[in-house]
Amino acid sequence: MTTPPPEADLLLLLAVVLPPRALDLLGPVVDERFVATAYGEIGPLALRRSPGGRGVWVQPYSGLPSRTDPRSTLLAARALGVQRVLNWDTAIALNPLLSRGQPVIVADYIDFVRHQPHTFFESEGITGIHQSPPVCPQMSEALALALPMAAGGVYVGVDGPRRETAAEARMFRQWGGDLLGYNLVPEIALAGEVELCYAGVTTVTDGSADRLPFPARGEMRAGLELVLEALPRFVELLSAPATCVCAERLNAPRKGGLLANDWWKREQT
Repeated sequence: MTTPPPEADLLLLLAVVLPPRALDLLGPVVDERFVATAYGEIGPLALRRSPGGRGVWVQPYSGLPSRTDPRSTLLAARALGVQRVLNWDTAIALNPLLSRGQPVIVADYIDFVRHQPHTFFESEGITGIHQSPPVCPQMSEALALALPMAAGGVYVGVDGPRRETAAEARMFRQWGGDLLGYNLVPEIALAGEVELCYAGVTTVTDGSADRLPFPARGEMRAGLELVLEALPRFVELLSAPATCVCAERLNAPRKGGLLANDWWKREQT
């Protein structure tokens, strides 16, 4: 007996505010699910599918301290047969060359999050977790083709909701950070542990605390529309199933003989 293909292999974590019907370009909502995990229930996740196109699961996402445990989101994705996660976030520009409304593809990240779980393996006593690429190269290439005007940048993940101080902004810039945000870290590392390809794209909302505020002249609306209109092209460019380098490496056995595939199924129950 063959296993039926997943209804959709991509989850879009939506950490931006859009008009209610903005995502209709991905197709109408054809299903909604709540998924129970060991770390809490997630949902409703909405499945959108265009006529003759591929399905995409969509989940609004918030980086507030009161948010659901990020581990539950990624385990829910696995339970739905998802192979890839795209996180669309808003971000603060540390790099003075970035402007309001500009789309930026996440090339790497710095983890400065202190109050969220950074790993699934703390309770398992496992060390030497296999290091995956910071972002999925296949997904990042598809983003670059769909958004040729987008820059690439290093994302600094912080807890929020407190804004950075001017001194912190200068420190993050010296570390090599280009962007500051609340929603991609620690998710990006957790995704690797459960064998999910992960990529991030951001829309710049403001400059860092050591810079003058950006004047609002409609750039955010234009910047959000750029990414929104690129999403169908991005989905079309992704091969199915995932055949990237990070997917191959993440299927390797982990230290102690524990396979991630076996682990996440046990952890979910």
